[in-house]
Amino acid sequence: MRRAASTLLAGAFALTGCSDPEPEVTAEDVAAIEASIVNGSALAWELTQAETRVASMCMQDEGFTVHDTNRLHGSMIPNRFEGFNAPYARIPTVEQAQKFGFGTWVWGTDSEEALAMREDLDFLAFTAEDQGWIDPAEDVAYAEWQAMDEEYKEAWTVAFVGPERAAYDKAVSEAFEGADSPEEVEAVDLEALGQEPPFGGCELKTIEIVYGEPFHQEVDGEEYWSRPDTESPLTWIGDGELYAELANEYAEQEEDFLLCVGERGYGEWEFDDFGWLPTGTYLGQVNGDDVTYEGMEEEIPPLPDDAEDADPVAFEFAMALDFAECAESSGLREGSDEAWARMSVEQVIDRESEVYAWEQQIQEYLNNAQDHIAGN
Repeated sequence: MRRAASTLLAGAFALTGCSDPEPEVTAEDVAAIEASIVNGSALAWELTQAETRVASMCMQDEGFTVHDTNRLHGSMIPNRFEGFNAPYARIPTVEQAQKFGFGTWVWGTDSEEALAMREDLDFLAFTAEDQGWIDPAEDVAYAEWQAMDEEYKEAWTVAFVGPERAAYDKAVSEAFEGADSPEEVEAVDLEALGQEPPFGGCELKTIEIVYGEPFHQEVDGEEYWSRPDTESPLTWIGDGELYAELANEYAEQEEDFLLCVGERGYGEWEFDDFGWLPTGTYLGQVNGDDVTYEGMEEEIPPLPDDAEDADPVAFEFAMALDFAECAESSGLREGSDEAWARMSVEQVIDRESEVYAWEQQIQEYLNNAQDHIAGN
């Protein structure tokens, strides 16, 4: 069985200050680091699927054929990364707007056009990062799991996590029963339940096969058990800080874009702290949806007068084209992806070797899982 030489990502690395001048980022640096994180992201998704297969094989040996597949991979889905695209890339180009709109209608309707668009490769590429990694089989497996009786689910859980951890999890769940307010939730005394038991059952076997061993940490007398950390190096980067830097470079273009959008009848818009625009929520109002949380109505511009009688899909396409043309005329998309890539790589260039080590570590974990599946 192949094992990882070392667990490089057992915890988050701490960023340290340095008095030396920051290294200059070259185009070659950007290309190499971007390619490494793109590949590592794809490998992490393969790892999730392979880990699920390893765990299901163990559970089948225990006599279980229907699984809570989300728990088989630790309820963790890696973030999808397709490249350093600036927040402004969420505004479609003119060509994209004419073909996709903003893309919300594709998932909000079940027309023949919408169903066909869900399989369009250009559309899938346009929405890849926002949609994340998706396995359609998960929905089928979840429906099968939901149909099982409680006796089967309880027996499955004991076999998967081990009897001690299953009992602890059940006690935690019961402790929170009836806690209907934040105050009641905060008042729950989990310390009375004792320490959380370590991994057991097929979950432990799967972790040992794929990762070598669980990650164990003790803090202030409390023990914590988890899978080794496989988080992408992108978690080292503060998106909000990067956007503030980008917005400073593109302040004039942002202002011109927002003025253009307002002049076309869409009211006053603002980018949020991460450079996003609430286009999805805005368009939801055309379909009669409410805002998603109290106070958000202050962040969403009012609809134009003619929106109430408009066809929602036609309105979305017209709006997307207006936004695309405003982004084009203001220069908002000109060079912003390249600037975003440079800023991102500047945040990790002093840890370049760790980026490549992370990619290699994910590959080693995947090799472990694949070797086991193949019977090696």
